[in-house]
Amino acid sequence: MGITPTSPVPTRSSPWRSLLLVIAVIPAFLAACSSASETGELPRPTLTDLTTGNKTDWPADRPLVINVWATWCTPCRKEMPAFQAVHEQLGDRVAIVGVSDDPNLDGSRKAAKAAGVTYPLLVDVDTRLMVDLGIAGLPATVFVDKDGNVLGKRLGAMTEDQLRNEIEKRYDIAP
Repeated sequence: MGITPTSPVPTRSSPWRSLLLVIAVIPAFLAACSSASETGELPRPTLTDLTTGNKTDWPADRPLVINVWATWCTPCRKEMPAFQAVHEQLGDRVAIVGVSDDPNLDGSRKAAKAAGVTYPLLVDVDTRLMVDLGIAGLPATVFVDKDGNVLGKRLGAMTEDQLRNEIEKRYDIAP
């Protein structure tokens, strides 16, 4: 009896094995894609006041809520009145600032005027804020303590009640 060569037998990978591999890889992938953690020091991009055109910096005298938005983002424009209402109620205790890296400055001004926004609107001239904060979509809201430390982020549009609840939870400030 001679030895007969064997050919490799094709094997099918178990669907469970593939699923487990994907589940194991996702956290590493997300960590690699994010350039910033949930918390840390607030980045210092080059900011310009949308109204005056003057360079400015973050308010430093109280906790800060940063709403990252763009004119092309419908949920961003829809939530602006909620941020305005909370600004009118809590603006002396919490600074609310809108930030966009949208080059359409006239469109940004029109959107803000249509929403009745009076809180500061800034332009991220370097277009780095979203990357530095690890924000992957709009709208996004960033919560910062008065010392400039990022306390957390929230992706997606917020209602007035949701924003008030986040502020109360993060800063212990009741409406």
